[in-house]
Order: sequence, then structure tokens, then C-alpha cells
Amino acid sequence: MGIMDDVTGALSRGTNAAERAARSTKLKADLRDVNKRRQGLAAQLGASLYEVTRENGEFRKGREELYEGIAQCDGERDEIQRALDQLQEAAAAEEAARQSFACCVCGAMLRGGDLFCSGCGTPADKARQAQPATMSATAGLKCAACGASLKADYVFCMECGAPVQAYSDALTSTEADDGASQEAEAIGAQPCCPTCEASVEDGQAFCMECGTALVKPESA
Repeated sequence: MGIMDDVTGALSRGTNAAERAARSTKLKADLRDVNKRRQGLAAQLGASLYEVTRENGEFRKGREELYEGIAQCDGERDEIQRALDQLQEAAAAEEAARQSFACCVCGAMLRGGDLFCSGCGTPADKARQAQPATMSATAGLKCAACGASLKADYVFCMECGAPVQAYSDALTSTEADDGASQEAEAIGAQPCCPTCEASVEDGQAFCMECGTALVKPESA
């Protein structure tokens, strides 16, 4: 019986030690939580008292270093915040400048930060109006000068530089679309300069765009 008592006592002591360790861990966690909450409340109290007493000379006595340190931190904080605001404003302006679009009046390209169209003087907000409809009207066209295919957002032909707007303005219906396509194909069949592909007339001696000789001089 003595041996069994010793074994039971040892097991009981082991169980009590494990319970004490678990209880101690729990209490330490609770203590950290309480201290954290107290620090937060103390910080709020200190901040509110600082705002109320920072102009009170009597209350500042003996605490001048604390008040001056807090004021210095506030100044540094405001300066850092101003620098951050400037960076954010610059980033927003840069992003706006990248968002270019075509004027719905004359087809000139505007940057996001432009206030007026450089081509016709239309205010930017009006130049942006009806933009999707203007762009879709050019879909499926061919360049009137060189016959190259045009995408919906083209303002100038990417092959020869001919303006697209003159044709998109005329496309107000399906019939007008078909007629403009036929006209573009007819013009596209005209002779072109072999150097710059600009349209030329029959018998024209020189290209009016680049000066290339079109008709070889007759030999003597």
C-alpha cells in the first residue's frame, strides 16, 4: 500500500504542476492584455490633457521638456504628411495626364490634364462628350488616302498620317457609312506617291508632300 500511495501522490503532484503552468500562462496573457488596454487609454488621456493644458504656463512647470518634445513631434508629423500629400497629388496628375483622348469635335488628341482642345479650342469636358459614339463611327473604315484599315480609336491613319475625322463626321447612318466606304475605296485607288504614299494626280511631276519626282524627265 505504501508504494501505491507514493505513485498516486507523484501523479497528483504532476497534475497540479501542469495545471499551475497552464494557469500561469493564462494569467500572463491576461496581464499583457490589461497593460495594452491601459497604455491605449493613458495615451488618449495624455493627448487630451496636452491639448487642454499646452497653453497653461502653470501646468507646464516642470514638464517643459515633455511639452516641447510633443510639439516638435507634431511639427515633424505635419511636415511628413504634407510631403505625402504632394506625392499623392503628383501621382494623380501624372495618371490624369496619361489618360489621353480624341476631341469629339475636331479629332485632335487631348491629355487628361488639358483644359482646352489645342485643335479647336473646345473645353476639355465638352471635347470628351459623345466620345464612344464618335469612335465607333469610324469602325471598319479604310484610309481614304492609302486604303489601310482603320481602328475605331484612330484619329489619323497609322500608315500615311491622313486624318480620319473628316470621314467619321459624315457617318450618321448606315447609308452614309456605306457611301463613305465606297468613296474611301475609290480615292484609295488613285495613284499614290511611292515614297510617302500621299495621293497624287495623273501627270503630276512631283509629290506635294515629300517632293519625290513622279514623272521621269524625257531624255534628250
